[in-house]
Amino acid sequence: MASKLLSTPSLLDLIDLFEQSGQPIANGDGQRLYGVPGWSLRRKAALSNSDLSTWTERVGYAACYPAPCGDEPIWVDIEEDDDPEQYRYRCPETFRTKYIAAETVAVRAVTAQKFLNYLADLLDIPQALRRGITAAAIDGSLWNLGKTRVGRVHLDVWLVRGFATRVADVFQHFEQAALPDMGLIFTLGSPLPTVIRPPRNYRVIPFDSVLARHSPNPTIDTDLLHRLLLAPPGETVEHSPAVRFDEFTSTLHITTRSIEPWKVSGPKQAAAVQYLAEQFAKGRHRVSAGDILVAAHGSREAARGKRVASIFSGNTQWRDYIAHDDAGYGIKLE
Repeated sequence: MASKLLSTPSLLDLIDLFEQSGQPIANGDGQRLYGVPGWSLRRKAALSNSDLSTWTERVGYAACYPAPCGDEPIWVDIEEDDDPEQYRYRCPETFRTKYIAAETVAVRAVTAQKFLNYLADLLDIPQALRRGITAAAIDGSLWNLGKTRVGRVHLDVWLVRGFATRVADVFQHFEQAALPDMGLIFTLGSPLPTVIRPPRNYRVIPFDSVLARHSPNPTIDTDLLHRLLLAPPGETVEHSPAVRFDEFTSTLHITTRSIEPWKVSGPKQAAAVQYLAEQFAKGRHRVSAGDILVAAHGSREAARGKRVASIFSGNTQWRDYIAHDDAGYGIKLE
């Protein structure tokens, strides 16, 4: 199910923040904080203050700050001020005391369980199968999100943070005989280099690569995910268009919505839906009833006196996938 809580750009920024939240930064006592400092959060333009308040929590304050100095910033020590709303440091250029807002040096971390459950929602993983979210398989790096259905199979889904530095540990984990022989390992960074082979029959996939490109709200491109699973490891798989009709299986895929692919029944229904998908690819998002009837029945003579609804007689499902308005008929994108 596509969530309305975040836009797709906001989710991409949040994914990046969760990845960065696994990196340590020292506080004033020399302890390690895991999160992202305020001066870096400013670069996440898609995340509003409300988003940051909802999805992150303050875990402390950084001990250093990249102070402006000529063309390149210089790291300086910062100190608490009498005013709790600000910190101070000595300017590396003028040596005068300068002040910065406390939020600028506050370190915030993405709330792990909330974020992981959000991804599990996108992947349609039932709540009862999410036990791995509460306890990481590798502390701070690897979580089992649960099981989801891809095509006709149910697979374990995993999420790894900091994959580039934990490849050996992660792959060793999946060599355990107690684990299934195959599953999905989602990463939050770059794709796995083709020279590195994943363990057993696991697929390693960047999470952002399976988000539908044409949807303003986060939606998993289930068609693409299925094709990635079937493709040999390392093989490039093209992103799905907003609408795709598989004529071999008579199945309509709509990637702008979190809706099951529609396996169309009967040659007339398949011909009508295929026609709508083909016209969509040509930029025609609405067509006339007459054109659909000709596509379904083969000729204007055979289509005479027929209605579009009669093509789908006994099948109410078609209204979930085909829109009808004053402009005509077309694939329902929202």
